Amino acid sequence: MTDATCDDVSLIAGATRMLLAGDGSTTVLLEALLDCRLTVHVDRQTVRPADRLPPAARAALGLSAADCAVERTSTLCTPAGAVVSRNTVVFTAPPAGWSGSAQDLAPLGRRLRERRTRQHREILSSGTAAWPDGDGRQRVCVYKEYVITCDDGRQLYVHERFSPDHVRPPAVSGPEQDTGHRVHAPHAC
Repeated sequence: MTDATCDDVSLIAGATRMLLAGDGSTTVLLEALLDCRLTVHVDRQTVRPADRLPPAARAALGLSAADCAVERTSTLCTPAGAVVSRNTVVFTAPPAGWSGSAQDLAPLGRRLRERRTRQHREILSSGTAAWPDGDGRQRVCVYKEYVITCDDGRQLYVHERFSPDHVRPPAVSGPEQDTGHRVHAPHAC
């Protein structure tokens, strides 16, 4: 974004609303917003019992207490290494067109598109959350969570938090809090 764009609150609020409401590839929207290609960095990928997964992921994927799933945490980064988003993806088996491997460094949505994997995204919630800074402090950021259902029936739960340095959160009054699982977009006021 240019400095002129960053000063126009209506454009900032509009870009944030579009990102949170969009049911297509978040990576494509972020790359258009930031005018650069993003890469994924997998921080951790491990098989976990369902009771150790986020409750929203268990509910969205219909997992029972006896089930296990892969939990992958990653970041999307600019070519300069700036973190744009922190992501959690949970799945029981990868869909056709994506290996599910931690070594696959293409963003998930881009890989699925490259392999022509048809998909539908259902937004579960969006709102404000906490963004951890490296110095132990936290700032308000926006998040979005959704389920990707692929044409082979495989589903992936995705939770993304966006860096407030790149995606401006709405003006916040009062303590910084996660909004829970209510679907809403920030206001432009």
